[in-house]
Amino acid sequence: MKKFTYLIALTLFISCANGSNTNSDTSEDSTIESTNEVENKNEIYERNSSNLKSLFDYWEAKDVEASVSLLSDDFLETGTGFGEKDRNKSEWKENMEGMMSVMTPSLKNAIYLPGIDTLNFELDGSVRYYGTWNFSVGDKNEDLKVYGTADFNDEGLITSLAHYADFGLLMMQIMPEEMMQQMMGSSE
Repeated sequence: MKKFTYLIALTLFISCANGSNTNSDTSEDSTIESTNEVENKNEIYERNSSNLKSLFDYWEAKDVEASVSLLSDDFLETGTGFGEKDRNKSEWKENMEGMMSVMTPSLKNAIYLPGIDTLNFELDGSVRYYGTWNFSVGDKNEDLKVYGTADFNDEGLITSLAHYADFGLLMMQIMPEEMMQQMMGSSE
């Protein structure tokens, strides 16, 4: 009976040992897949971050056409100001052409951070930024601290863009009074 008990114990031990090796291999495969997934998400973030930086470089160069080339066809800029409407790609382009004909923007102290999926707290390809935009019109210029976020499609084109800051007050500080009246719809 002792031999039989030892045989059963040995069989269970070998069986458990083989099972743990299988789990170990599965665990290693899972770790490798997880590492590759993180590397891919980091690469996507780096590409998208670079595209957002390029967009801002084009803004500073007042190159509206080049900036439009970084936007997807279904692009939407979220209006974050009081009463500001969302803009599609063509409306955004028209707005940018108007702004660039009047003012010169420059970005200082920009910090770019990866966006995360709020359900699983993993990188989702979006890019957030904090920075100080300087807008100048003639001899007037003002700094404005801005927070923004951008989403991207699989090709790295920007699908949505939002900026959070008090642009209305800034415009009132740097725009000539007659322009402000025209923008506000005043006929004086």
